[in-house]
Amino acid sequence: MAFNVTDNIINNEIDVLPLSSEEYTFIGTVLLIIIIFGTLENGSVLIVFLKNKQLRSTTNCFIISLAVADFAMCVFAIPVSMSSNLANRWLWGDVGCTYEGFMVYFLGLSQMYVLCAISVDRYIVIAKPLYKAKITNRVACVSILSCWIGGFFWAIMPVFGWSSYDKEAQGTSCTIVWQSGELSVKSYNITIFFMCLLFPLSIMIYCYYGVFMTVKNISRNRIWDMNSRIARRNLQIERKMAKSIALMVGTFLFSWVPYAIVSFWAAFGDASMIPAIASALPAILAKSSTIWNPIIYFLTNNQFRSALIRLVPCANLKRYLLGKVEKDDQQDSDTFKTTKLDTTYQTTNKINPSATISTISYNQKQDT
Repeated sequence: MAFNVTDNIINNEIDVLPLSSEEYTFIGTVLLIIIIFGTLENGSVLIVFLKNKQLRSTTNCFIISLAVADFAMCVFAIPVSMSSNLANRWLWGDVGCTYEGFMVYFLGLSQMYVLCAISVDRYIVIAKPLYKAKITNRVACVSILSCWIGGFFWAIMPVFGWSSYDKEAQGTSCTIVWQSGELSVKSYNITIFFMCLLFPLSIMIYCYYGVFMTVKNISRNRIWDMNSRIARRNLQIERKMAKSIALMVGTFLFSWVPYAIVSFWAAFGDASMIPAIASALPAILAKSSTIWNPIIYFLTNNQFRSALIRLVPCANLKRYLLGKVEKDDQQDSDTFKTTKLDTTYQTTNKINPSATISTISYNQKQDT
């Protein structure tokens, strides 16, 4: 591959960049697309929650926090790397490098911790409904603030000497220094790998597995006829929660784990084996996480979907989309009404008291 040679006017030196001009332009274009879609999507999410007070539940406070972080990533962080890629060279000097590295890590780590907090919230509400009342708006706000403080703490440490920020292999974006034999760098890399990846990921898996198993057990232990409201509600919850679990965990893994693997290999393996383009693509994938969450909200939350559609300026299109949403909801309801299971359910003479109490308690909590 022919190297791209450019003049670094800021540092008054010549940089030999490892990618071609076409590759830098491609990366810059992809980042521009992420900025446009991420800004529009997350901006729409914030507008929907701002205009619809009934959507601002305790759980949705976490969703709003995610949207704020994603919006800030698109507006304040990604443009730095995008502009440098389109210019085929780093434009912002050492201060700009520290700024971009800090912002990306601060917002990215904050999002991870908020996702972790959401999983704990879902686990308590569904698997431990008796404790649901303890999750007040105040508790949610304190949890969110703790998540942002945690992200800020790990991101600010390199600024004060525990590791540092420097340009990545492709030379047009900045991150934590991975390739160094210094004790401060190695200790920091090991710490954030466990505290900022394995720790939140483990909690998410544990909580969502607990949620899934709880809903599944409730459905299996029910004693009501399949045409009853409670039975249909349980089936609907099980289906929606399974979808949400797959989307949330899958998106997290899809966006961040490839970047973590490449970074960990660069830190503790042979970094020379990683081509510059191979190190750039996982970073782009991680930044693309800003566009997935609004799509998940839209696909899995009927209230949010209807509220967002009401923002559509074209009356005819708005009417058509709202009608489609209502039709889809009706089809789901009809599906539950006609569903037949092969399992033979217990009669009222063989009621399992513990199953009955737990199911009734669960549905009462959900109704409130």
